[in-house]
Amino acid sequence: MMDAQKMWVYSDRCTGCGACVEVCPVEAVALMDGKAHIDEETCIGCGACADECPQNAIQPVVQGELVPAPQRPAPTVYRPGPLAQTAGAAVVVTGTGLLVKAAGTLARAVGRWLTRRPEAGAGSPVRGTSPAGGGRRGGRGGRRCRRGG
Repeated sequence: MMDAQKMWVYSDRCTGCGACVEVCPVEAVALMDGKAHIDEETCIGCGACADECPQNAIQPVVQGELVPAPQRPAPTVYRPGPLAQTAGAAVVVTGTGLLVKAAGTLARAVGRWLTRRPEAGAGSPVRGTSPAGGGRRGGRGGRRCRRGG
């Protein structure tokens, strides 16, 4: 048996079997439209109806103390003045102009990068160029000639 507290009915669970009506000692439970209803004025909270219900459709009313939530200040709504609206439009126009210039510069840089000649890897000179030493082989600056025949 439960502590003395008021009871209530989950109407979607109640099948209208009437078991709760038969066990209520103060006749606080009645069937209405095929569902159990509890008269809160008459109910003594004995819990006999909840113990007898095969569908667990009758439950005790949970009681507690309501604690008010702390008051929160209302959010401040920003409403720009005419100067802020004009300045905002100027910033948008200026930003758009800078974006167009940056896009043009980026497109030119990418174009130069895509059309440049590939460089030789380290240690293998590209045909037709001379090594850093200025000569052909060995790094000497003079010309060699073969004599004789």
